[in-house]
Amino acid sequence: MAKIVLKSSRIIDQNTTPGQLLGLLLKNRQITQKDLDSFLYPALPQDFSGFISTFQLQKAVKRIKQAITNQENILIYGDYDVDGLSATAVLCQSLLKAGAKVASFIPHRQKDGYGFNSQSFLKLPKKYSLLITVDNGIVAAKEFAKIPKNIDIIIVDHHVPSDKKPRAKAIIHSLHFSGSILSWILACQFDPHADLGLATLGLISDCLPLTNLNRSFVIFGLKALREHPCLGIQKLIEISGAKQATLSVYDLGFLVGPRLNAIGRLSSPSNALKLLTANDPHKAANLAQSLNQYNQDRQSLQQESLNLAEKQFTPGKNKLIFVSHKSFNPGIIGLIASNLTEKYYLPSVIISLDDQVSKGSCRSIKELNIIDVLRQYSNLFLDLGGHAVAAGFSIKTKLIPKLEKLLTKTISQKLSSLDLSPSIEVDAEMKLSAAKTANYQTIQKLQPFGIGNPEPLFLFKNVAISQKQLVGSTGSHLKLRLDDPSTPRLENIATEAIAFKKGQLDSQLRVGDKVDIVAKLDLNTWNGASTPQLIVKEIILKS
Repeated sequence: MAKIVLKSSRIIDQNTTPGQLLGLLLKNRQITQKDLDSFLYPALPQDFSGFISTFQLQKAVKRIKQAITNQENILIYGDYDVDGLSATAVLCQSLLKAGAKVASFIPHRQKDGYGFNSQSFLKLPKKYSLLITVDNGIVAAKEFAKIPKNIDIIIVDHHVPSDKKPRAKAIIHSLHFSGSILSWILACQFDPHADLGLATLGLISDCLPLTNLNRSFVIFGLKALREHPCLGIQKLIEISGAKQATLSVYDLGFLVGPRLNAIGRLSSPSNALKLLTANDPHKAANLAQSLNQYNQDRQSLQQESLNLAEKQFTPGKNKLIFVSHKSFNPGIIGLIASNLTEKYYLPSVIISLDDQVSKGSCRSIKELNIIDVLRQYSNLFLDLGGHAVAAGFSIKTKLIPKLEKLLTKTISQKLSSLDLSPSIEVDAEMKLSAAKTANYQTIQKLQPFGIGNPEPLFLFKNVAISQKQLVGSTGSHLKLRLDDPSTPRLENIATEAIAFKKGQLDSQLRVGDKVDIVAKLDLNTWNGASTPQLIVKEIILKS
């Protein structure tokens, strides 16, 4: 059971005004009066000087302009995830408009590996005098050392740098933005209409905090996507079932993004880039359909592999999930790691075994910086990169037992004294009488929600179940009607609640039972009428 962490001791009831509610939510998010207007009504940021080096940006622009003037061949070397694909498409299209002779390359996950691969670059049929890496390159010092000195390199990346600085003409780097946003900033120096919507898709898909300037990017990027998305994204929105007019962070992160990611997990990602740069509606529709099928295949394979991984892992005293198997597709090991870390609240390392060299993917919890731990044993890896909570590597297969032993010991020691259990941060306790439309509308002023600005959650204590039923085609969801017995009858309005994927709790609940509910406030619209409802995250049974 997750721990409930209340951010505020205040109880929101029918007497709490919308202004008071908004003030509480802003305080919980550490938004001061000074920053209030820029948070609620942000402008598209124009000054990045506090987040990236303008000197490095100017150096990159100067070298690219020189390449355009001399009609040099430029290659943009991207990455196979949504952030890398978006970063590549944004910059490539803008440089083409500026008259550059530019091509793009998206590495194959299995053939080219993680990060920049010098062999893959040097094997390309055309020769290039300017190489621009986007969403990779900051840890590629060894690989860049293999590139001829007459080829200039520009790095556009947001990953954690290693101790060794890579050779480059310019380095546009920031830990605050996604690769796609950094790419967009560079693209804007050549094209004031560079595709912010596409860059925003990369930002959201890469799970960056939607705070500071990122909040501005997302607000204006969502606006651009709702009004005029590029053709490829429009087709993906349609096939995913999302609605373009109300496109949200959730839609991009959980409906659109995974369809772009799926093909790179199972096959060559080149068609994903072709979709993002498509100009022909018929071709775009066919590409979107193909990506959708890959996503369905990915879902099936992921579930099969997850079941196998769970059979191989036995929860015990060790504080690390470490599973390897030959049947694991390298493209989905990160998803398996995410699923296991979320379920067991432990860091996980999942490895796709091969005869000579194997691929690994790691996910972690907030109590452990996984990339710092892995770098303690960097001599074991052929390549390594990532963030505090996610990392990837290649390793000689014969070294895996040694890696498992070292990581298990180190991580178990680091986490042994900690109480490891997930926590749910709740904004405040709320009475059912405060679950009303005006408060819902107040909460929406904090949009867009995401990492760093989560959608507000509230704790509803000692509410009584007056009705319950299973809903959904397989009965996997639980619909409830709730009353608050402590509220005077004249003020009490029964509230509908829906608990998605919690149908298994139906047998443990009876009408009349009192429970604590953690939920967000929502509106249910039916036949033109809207009524408040709760979207339940946790149901805490009373003993």
